[in-house]
Amino acid sequence: MRWACLGAILGMLCGCAVQPIGPVGAEQAARAAKANTDIAAYHLQRGDYAEALEKVERALEQSPDLTAAHVIAAELNARIDRPEIASRHYQRALQLEPDNGAALNNYAAFLCRDSQIERALDLWTLAASNRLYEGRAMALSNAGRCLANAGHWAAARSYWQRALDARPGYPPAIDGLAEAARALKQGGAATQGFSRYTEALGESRSQLADRVDRDEY
Repeated sequence: MRWACLGAILGMLCGCAVQPIGPVGAEQAARAAKANTDIAAYHLQRGDYAEALEKVERALEQSPDLTAAHVIAAELNARIDRPEIASRHYQRALQLEPDNGAALNNYAAFLCRDSQIERALDLWTLAASNRLYEGRAMALSNAGRCLANAGHWAAARSYWQRALDARPGYPPAIDGLAEAARALKQGGAATQGFSRYTEALGESRSQLADRVDRDEY
């Protein structure tokens, strides 16, 4: 998920300091909701959960159909051990925007942690199919990690390979493939066909093999 930068959020805080007089129009409410969502994301990133909750709840009061606010609310509630509420927010986000890559990716991770692997894979696949989503490689790599954590190394390897097809040189996918090769007792195979990927990192096939042998993954 992309987080708003500190400078932008501080600017929003200043912009939100003055309380409007009289009825608030729909456009003004939408702007305020977006600002509160960005502030909530900032607090969430810092681990300030109470502040994040206050801001995201305010955002949803101002704009109940703001997808980004539901994604932040879902992630926040997942972190504070309120999975049912988190799930409802993720589902609402996807009702509003079925192709939203961030919502699909984050909900999939949530489902994976809940051992709902097949459903998670479906959502990661949907996220990766959206050509406008910049996090396609990340989604596929996350799918690989989910499968690997469950011990399904061969399936995980296929997702990491797809991640590299989507974004050559993507480091988490390269590392995942090396882990899979070792887990499947194919250490030598970790270097096969990697040249077009590791080149982007300035790493030779022999260097990669050395790292695998030294268990640096």
